[in-house]
Amino acid sequence: MRDSVSKMQLSEARAKLTQLDKLLKPGETLQITKRGKAYARIELIGEMDGYDRILNSIESLPEPKEKLRAVAQNYKSILYGKQ
Repeated sequence: MRDSVSKMQLSEARAKLTQLDKLLKPGETLQITKRGKAYARIELIGEMDGYDRILNSIESLPEPKEKLRAVAQNYKSILYGKQ
């Protein structure tokens, strides 16, 4: 099964060149077009580091059905007492 290919115009890709590592995930491909025709293809190779894997796993968690309540207290109120 082939990964999906994102498409972007050359002018847009030039403007976002420094952000391509954030736009693509490892193994994903970006096809750059010029005047509607395929011009270049960029594939992000490499692996995700542990930090990115953790962030992605947190983002993929389902939303809670009920409103969450805070369980931690402000550290200043613990150190200095309530004001």
